[in-house]
Amino acid sequence: MMEQNISLDTDLYPHLDSLIDLLKREIAVYKELQATIAHEKTILLKPSLERILESNSKKETVILKAKMLEEGRLKLLKKITKMLDLEEKEINLTTLCSYADPVQEKELKECQSVLNGLLAKNREMNKKELLDYSLHFLQGSVDFIHSLFSSASASYMPSGKMRPIPHNGKIVRTEG
Repeated sequence: MMEQNISLDTDLYPHLDSLIDLLKREIAVYKELQATIAHEKTILLKPSLERILESNSKKETVILKAKMLEEGRLKLLKKITKMLDLEEKEINLTTLCSYADPVQEKELKECQSVLNGLLAKNREMNKKELLDYSLHFLQGSVDFIHSLFSSASASYMPSGKMRPIPHNGKIVRTEG
């Protein structure tokens, strides 16, 4: 632990406790976001407008919670940064651990580890789902194009021009 004066400890420790509380709440929100994304995937497999709208609403609510917690965390970090006389880009959880008491240090490291895992998993889920959906829709497009060219009654000729449609009836025109 770095050398600190008593007033810094007594002023800083409550702020670190508040930060730990905020981080734990952020962890809960990120877990909720992860569950929402997983649920959305099942909805998109058999979509209905109502279920998609409901899912989007839930996801927006979770994202709003995360944003509010992030704003609170950033304000608190600004206070801590001023107290420690550091620049904002110098401060991170590892740096804060050196100013924390042993219990706070342990909790900060746990929060850091859990958040890193959750964020990595969310990024991985988003990338994988994006690739899966892209492949699914690309395959659908390829199948559609293939069906246009393989069908005897296709509307397009191999040259890409529209196949003339034979006239099977008469146009009736009446006046009156």
